[in-house]
Amino acid sequence: MRLAGALLFFALSGCTTGDAPVEPNGRICGTTLSATGMFAPDPSAPPPVGSTGCWPAGTWTFQMAIVQNDCSPAPTLAPQYQFQGVQTVDMNGDPIVNTFMYLTDPSARTIVKVSQGGLGLCEGELDIYSADGKTVFLLKPELNADNTITGDGEYGVFSTDQWPNGM
Repeated sequence: MRLAGALLFFALSGCTTGDAPVEPNGRICGTTLSATGMFAPDPSAPPPVGSTGCWPAGTWTFQMAIVQNDCSPAPTLAPQYQFQGVQTVDMNGDPIVNTFMYLTDPSARTIVKVSQGGLGLCEGELDIYSADGKTVFLLKPELNADNTITGDGEYGVFSTDQWPNGM
């Protein structure tokens, strides 16, 4: 019991030293964002008859707006962000596989993926990294049943390269 009390004392006293919190991954500042836009389904790749849920084949076009910012200067947002989901068949002719391409700036360092879930039918993820990997947009557009896009995102400036190794 004495050991537990001593550990609790040291843990609590460690929390009250007044030291500034250390930001994970060398984060210098951040901005929260919101998304709005529209989804244009690919007419050549309709979902199977009777299917429900996420079917991301088509063009995702959305804008981002700043909700809260602690970066100076504030991030420069593109007039729109756009990526496309394409339905293909794997090398064996087996079930459909999704591939995604960032259309706004094909030369940018990006990761694009879509999964079922979030608050919409599909939740997209568009990660955009600067050339040095120290500024990052993590955008989360969500596809709704009426083909509107809502969602959120964040922007961060870091002291170290955030580009995932091996990707």
